[in-house]
Amino acid sequence: MVFETARLIIRIPTTKDEDVNLYFQLWNDPRVMENVGFPKGLMKRREDIIAQLAHAENSEFDRTLIVIDKESNTPIGECKLGLLGEEGVAHTDVKLLPALWGKGFGLEIKQGLVDYLFTHTSCKAIQASPNRSNIASQRMQEKVGAKRIREGTYHFPEHMRSYTKPVELYIYRLNRSDWEMR
Repeated sequence: MVFETARLIIRIPTTKDEDVNLYFQLWNDPRVMENVGFPKGLMKRREDIIAQLAHAENSEFDRTLIVIDKESNTPIGECKLGLLGEEGVAHTDVKLLPALWGKGFGLEIKQGLVDYLFTHTSCKAIQASPNRSNIASQRMQEKVGAKRIREGTYHFPEHMRSYTKPVELYIYRLNRSDWEMR
């Protein structure tokens, strides 16, 4: 286990069926992946997911982590604790199965990521880049104290453009000093 919240356990994924099935559902669901530029999902096969998980570093940083609902003991999403960049900024990400949207899990995960990064690393700030059309993700950033600092567009490399679309996004940042004041 990496950390837990009131309702959730966040852990490193395994190649067991329950984790592979979660990634297969999340990554291939256009409703989840269109916000990050994949309007048809990632179109990943189970074998690809197993290989990816098997070759990942055994660290909680800079990889996806599994989110488990304590009540049902089932995987419901993924999140990411980014490594610190040159400026001491870590990036986070949260994805949930659509059936669980609107239940407060995203905010609970995001607050856990923020608290973990600020208590277990020397990061100066935490950043996220929600899609401009993803109002729920923008609200989640704001509820943990992050402020919108700019907007932009991410364009995929040329070789990926046949199955991706540019992502219109906002950049949100939460500085350590603001987190400490809360």
